[in-house]
Amino acid sequence: MKLAVSVVLYNPLNDVFDNIKTYADFAECLIVVDNSEIKNSQLIKKIHEFYLDKLVYIDNKNNLGIATALNIASDNAISLGYQWLLTMDQDSRFINFEHYIQCLLSINNYDGIGIFAANTTRNAIEQLPKTPTCSYEERLIVITSANIINLKYFNQVGRFDDGLFIDMVDYDYCLKIHLAKLKILFFKNVFVEHELGEIKKRKNLLTRKEKYKIEHSYQRAYYIARNYLYMSKKYHNLFPKEFSYLKTINIVYVHDVTKILLYESNKWKKIKAKIIAGIHFLWGKNGRYDLQF
Repeated sequence: MKLAVSVVLYNPLNDVFDNIKTYADFAECLIVVDNSEIKNSQLIKKIHEFYLDKLVYIDNKNNLGIATALNIASDNAISLGYQWLLTMDQDSRFINFEHYIQCLLSINNYDGIGIFAANTTRNAIEQLPKTPTCSYEERLIVITSANIINLKYFNQVGRFDDGLFIDMVDYDYCLKIHLAKLKILFFKNVFVEHELGEIKKRKNLLTRKEKYKIEHSYQRAYYIARNYLYMSKKYHNLFPKEFSYLKTINIVYVHDVTKILLYESNKWKKIKAKIIAGIHFLWGKNGRYDLQF
């Protein structure tokens, strides 16, 4: 399997290099797409020093969003003759990448497979079994980080949706994989340490009990709400169980708002962000939008 790997940078810290080493050392090509508005020259220099012989570095000079960055990485991998592309977030690191390769090589026929996926989670090292297997299951949706996408089908599937900018980009691509009658295979014993939002200890406004909750910024709250509504419009007939309008409204404007009110900080900004997101959805607005609060 001829494998290229890609990572999208956005204002990264120096420790991102340690994440990159957990997979770049095993690949033939490393494609770095830099969406940073604040460049980390020290990190970029170190990546060049370690991986110059296999590096493709693309500076977007601005934040063009995750979807556009993934399209750029995929186009470059295809132009270099690669059929497979591992897509990584900068805050993700493999626990057992070599096992991933072993599992991929154990598959006899790659036809009809659109994505291979790994187990992205927190505290991944604690969940690693003593003797990991290559058992897999089919999934409807997996997140972008640690996916290996089959570039043979990339343009047939329909590429990543630039209008989403960030959030739900992976959901959209996965659903298009299924509409193309392709499979997503998930390896449960390939582990990746992955950060999804910030985990914060918060006190319930009513019960005063403390719990750890995943929390997003008000800017992310905007994209999540707007793009969830967009996905419902696009897929509610094709995938009614996952993306009916009723379910989406319940998630975005009932469940999430309740969580914000009971646990989170910046309550009004996040609720206002969701209101603006709903208005923009009705207007048909997509792409990047920077909230100014």
